[in-house]
Order: sequence, then structure tokens, then C-alpha cells
Amino acid sequence: MKRIFTLLTAAALALPVSCVKQETGPDVAKAVLGDVSVMHFAARNPAAQTLTIVSDGPWHTKAPAWITVTPDGGNGECQVTVSAAENVDGSGLLEPRKDTVILSGNKLSSRHLIIVTQEGDAYRNAQHATVGQIADLPDGKSFILDEATVAAVTSAGFVVTDSRNHLYVKSVQNLNVGDRISLKGVKGKANGVPVVSQADECVVTQPGDGSCSYPDPIDLNAQMASYTAASMDYVSASGIVSGGNLVFTVGDTEYAVKQVDAPAGMSLAALNGHKATVSGFSYGLLGAKMLGVLATRVQDDGLDQLIYFEDDFEWMDPWTSAANAGDDVSANSVNTDTAPNVFANAEAFASFISEFQQRGYGYLWGWKGQDWSDGEPDNGNKRTLYLQRNYLKFGKTNYSSGIILPALSAIEGSDDIVLSFDWCFCMTGTGKPDLTTLKLDVTGGGSFDENGTASSEEILSGQVVEEDKTKLEWQHVEIRINGATSATRIAIHPAYSDPDVTNSARHQNRWYLDNIKVLPAQGSGSGGGGGGMKPGTLVFEDDFEWLDSYSATVSAPDDIADNKVNSTKNIFTTDELKPILADLQTKGYGYIWGGKGLTEWSTAAPEGDACTLYLLKNYLKFGKSDWSSGLILPPLSALTASAQVELSFDWCWCMTGKSKPDIMTLTAEVAGGASFELTSAQPTADDLTKLEWQHASVTIEGATADTRIILRPTNVDPYVSNAARGQNRWYLDNIKIVTR
Repeated sequence: MKRIFTLLTAAALALPVSCVKQETGPDVAKAVLGDVSVMHFAARNPAAQTLTIVSDGPWHTKAPAWITVTPDGGNGECQVTVSAAENVDGSGLLEPRKDTVILSGNKLSSRHLIIVTQEGDAYRNAQHATVGQIADLPDGKSFILDEATVAAVTSAGFVVTDSRNHLYVKSVQNLNVGDRISLKGVKGKANGVPVVSQADECVVTQPGDGSCSYPDPIDLNAQMASYTAASMDYVSASGIVSGGNLVFTVGDTEYAVKQVDAPAGMSLAALNGHKATVSGFSYGLLGAKMLGVLATRVQDDGLDQLIYFEDDFEWMDPWTSAANAGDDVSANSVNTDTAPNVFANAEAFASFISEFQQRGYGYLWGWKGQDWSDGEPDNGNKRTLYLQRNYLKFGKTNYSSGIILPALSAIEGSDDIVLSFDWCFCMTGTGKPDLTTLKLDVTGGGSFDENGTASSEEILSGQVVEEDKTKLEWQHVEIRINGATSATRIAIHPAYSDPDVTNSARHQNRWYLDNIKVLPAQGSGSGGGGGGMKPGTLVFEDDFEWLDSYSATVSAPDDIADNKVNSTKNIFTTDELKPILADLQTKGYGYIWGGKGLTEWSTAAPEGDACTLYLLKNYLKFGKSDWSSGLILPPLSALTASAQVELSFDWCWCMTGKSKPDIMTLTAEVAGGASFELTSAQPTADDLTKLEWQHASVTIEGATADTRIILRPTNVDPYVSNAARGQNRWYLDNIKIVTR
């Protein structure tokens, strides 16, 4: 907010500078700006707080009874003091309170709002309630839960039950399944289902034995098409784990279950490429065809043939966390102190080495004058395998090393495959590159499609090779191997065992490795398609019907159907709608904003007028006068490999109350990649435009599970496209992404 305020203050310096009482008549402010949008006060002896107000005319104040604004009106630029009364009575602290101070001119758009909150005792008037009764309380209402059983523990909270009703408590406590507890809490909502958003004084009244009796689950494989997820039910589903989600089909429709807040040792994502069964508590719809689940059980039902092998090395987390392993690539800095050599610390990493071998991996080593060997190294210098934050690093000065992947035991008979992985060469502390290149070898059956032999061509990195300017940046490789069998093993190693061949100046062949995957070649790799997924496979979908309960609560209008711009509620500033922000975050969405005078979009947490996200009847509206905003879609986690996808959605620009069009174009941007400018076919003539949905679709090449797509106005400054009115407002609905 302060950056925007600074830009606008200059224009106000020519105005008369005075602090006067409220004036009447038509000559009142068209713009009222302030440099503070949120104030929080202590319950006892609350200190007064100040802000600067700038206006182009007289303004006046509306405030709750417990807030005093001095002066309560003015003109031009002046300092304003906001004071709060104590929030106490003879019995102690009263309940926390929250309200809005409005400093306004002659229209809604000229207001400056200050959210004011004050500390208090959240449980001063709390009522005793059962699990079932808590779900029916208004959001924000405090309660006392005298008795409940812990039915599940997650990484971010726990589920309580009275055997018939269930609630998610979003608070990390030292609890076990089966514990009987009491607590004080505040009721909230997430993903459209009731939750406990705040918990205090959680007490174990009777320790459990780690077990809980669960009700018969709702079978999602049979009932997902009609399941509403309006309450927290016990559910179960079987399918294939793809992109960390459980994917299954009901009729001709594909659905997904996404595990939320996975507890340690129960990660669905660890079973990518496997068949699995998940049981747990439903946690609301995260998309039109995706259900969130707090899992109590994840059962591995065996490898699915779609993925022959996959390893993102997340299984290394217990060792990398204990060793405080670093992340050189993300940091773009080599730190040997946070890269422990598992062989040099054999006692500390004995369990890691055992796990590495049990997973079927082998180790290769070489050095100057010595060809590659998979035998036992005859001295410690040849043992160079280092841990990073859940990926691997190989080699040191004068010595090279590599990895042999496990046999592809999931292949039946013979098949053509695509191997993919991420890698990059290392550098010195001053940015001098190691200049490592890679090579692959296959044994046990198979040949590389590029040359028909058992050894690949040399694999080069796209990193900068100029001295002192190189960077650690992941390089993605996909390569086809024909005729692989269950006995096929693939070795990944530097192209030369002698590091002097590529780096005679420093004798270093060091490199990093992550995210190995082997898929059937058909429909994946350089051949395009859905990365092993059939064309038309649903990757992501959101029709925003999960907003229905919120829309009903505030009687959200339908501007498009009415062809009229109605008064709408801002999700950021309306208490009943603020849980939507947490829901959007849980679903993986992000928010992007800009405004008058700005040249770049921001993803920083917005404040004040930058908060422009509005709720319509189960769809969204963005932007207001002088301010622009957009939506960042969740990562495409359902993709199992690089793929071509089609993004489609409905949108249209907004208009004034007199049907004057906002006249803007929309851009669909792949974060860090391509962008597509989209135009509307709505009438552009003043007084003649209409609110009509525009269906848009674009094809995106090379999408992966990490791809983020941004939908936003093309121009960050609304005056670029709409100089007369400075408006970039638009509507959005029905987002869908499928493979091609």
C-alpha cells in the first residue's frame, strides 16, 4: 500500500492542506487515500495509532462506538489519530472485536477503509457444545468442547469425533489417535465444510491406544458423481496415484482425491504410479471433480503399468532433515558444509546406504586414468555421494561418480520407454562451472532411439559456461529407449570418468540429480501428447460451484445473467467470505495485483485498495477503478510427465452502470514461459456494451506437474487500455485443463 500511496501523494500536494470538520454540499472528495489499512489494539490501555490521509476535497468519518477518530473530517492532507476504548468490564476481558472505519467522500469508490481489531477473551461468552452442535454454530463463534475422541492426526491438525459427527481442528497438538480430549475453540469454515479454525486449552482427559473405530465409509468409486461433500464424512476410494493424487473414473468422468495435510509416513504422493486405496475424512471439494481427504489409511495396491519407475527422492527426508542438508540449486550457491558424504559418514548414514541399496540402486565411480566401475571402491576418495535437500550430488575434485537405476521390474516382456530426469552441473564458490556433461548406458536389454546403441549421445547442459557467471539451474532431460525389459538397468554418469577431459583447469566433474521417471514411450516424451495420459484426460477443472454456500450467505448477484453491474461483496473485506481466501489457498490458487502507475504485477500479500476479488453467484470478479487483479491457477499436479494441454475458461469484461465498457484484453500466461492475449467480442461502443460470457481456449506445450498458469488483464495499469475511466474489471468461470 505504501508504494501506491507515494505515487498518489504527489498529485495531492497542490490541494489546500488543512484539517477541517465535515462539510456539506456537492463539493466533497472524489478520492480519499490513506497509508494504513489495518489497525490492531490491545484490550487494556490501547495506544492510539495514526495515519496520513490525502484527499481532493472534504471527507467525513463513520466509525464504531468503541473507536474515536480525530479529526473526524478534513480536506487535503492531514494526520489522523485513531483511538480505541478498553475492551474490559468488571469481570475481565470482553470478547475480541473487529469492525471497519470508513473515511469517505461522495461515492463508494472514494472511500478509504481501515480494518480495526482489538484483543479480548475469545471464550468470554463461549457456549458448551458437542461436535455435532459446533458444526451448526456461526463462523467466528467460540465454544467449549467437553469431550471428543481424536479420530485422525495430520501434519496441520487433527479430526475429532463423537462417533457420528466429525470436525477438523486446524491446530498442531501433541495427540494420538484414540485420545479423549477437551478443548476451547472457534468455529470456522474451509472448503465449504465446518472446521475449528482456532483451538486453545486442548487437554487429554484419557490417553488412547492409537486406534479408533471408524464408520462404514462412503464408497466414492460408486457415489462420487452425486457426492456433495457438504459435511465431513468418512470416505474411501481406490484408483491410480498420478501427480500425487488418487485418480479414478465413474462412468465416463474422471475424478481425483487429493490428500490434505499428509501426516508423516502416510503420503499418497509417495505412491506415484501405483494403484492405491485411501480412506479418511472428506475435506470439501477442491475443484469440480477433486475431493480433499484427511487420510487415516493409505494402502499400496501395487505398481500401475502407466509408470515403470519414479523417484523424486522425497523418501530421503528423514536423513536430509537430520543432517540439515542444504539446497545448492535453489540457493544458487555451493555449500560443502550442508552436503554430507554418506560414505564418509558411514556410521551416521548406515541406514540410508541400506535403504539406497534395498531400493535397487547401484553406485558408479571413476577417476583420472580409471574407467567406470561399479565395484567396491578401494579407497575413500572414490566414495562421493552427497545428500542435498531430497536430491543427490555426485563427485569431487579428481573423482567422478554416478548412479545405476533399479531394474525396470514392472515391464512385462519388452517395451519402448522414455526416461526423464532433472540435473545440472556444479560450480565453484566464485561461479566457475564444472562443465560436466552426462552419458547414459543400458544393460539387460534396450537401446537408445537416437543411435541404436546401448550408450546415449553426450548430454549437454544449457547452463551458462562463462567463468564467474554460471548458475545452478535444473536441466530437464527426456530420452527414448527402445526394447527395454524387466532386467534393464540404466546408468547415469558424467560422460568421462576422468574429470580432466571436460575440466582440465579444476579437475571437477560434480553434478546434481533429481526427479527420475520412466514411462511407456507411447504418448509421452518427444512424441507429445499427455505424458503417458490419454488425450482428453482431465488435468484440472473448477466451475466454482464450491462457492455456492458462500454465494447463498451473502445473496451474491449474477451480473452476467442480469446484464447489469450489481453491488458485490469483496472477499478480502467481508467477514462471511474471508474463509474463501483460505479455501483458495488450500486448492493451490494464488492472487496477483497491480494498479495505476505500476509497471509490474505483484504477488505480494495485498493491502487496502489492492484487494479486489469479488464474489458473484458461483463465479469471480476482479479489479476496480485504478486497480487490476488476476488469478494464479494451482500447479498441474495430475500430469505425470511433460505434456501438451488445452486450457479453456469463460470470461468477459465489466462495464459501468451506464453500459460503458471497460475495454480490456486478458492474458493467459505460463509462469516463466509463453503468454496468450485474448480479446472479447463484446460490443465496444459506449452505452451499447453487454455482459456476455466469452469462451476462450489456448494450447500450452510442455506443461508439467509444476506448471502455473496466470489469468490476468494484459495491462497492469488499467489506464493503458481504458484511459477514460481506469478500469480493468472482469469476470471468470469454468476453468478446465485437459491433455491433447
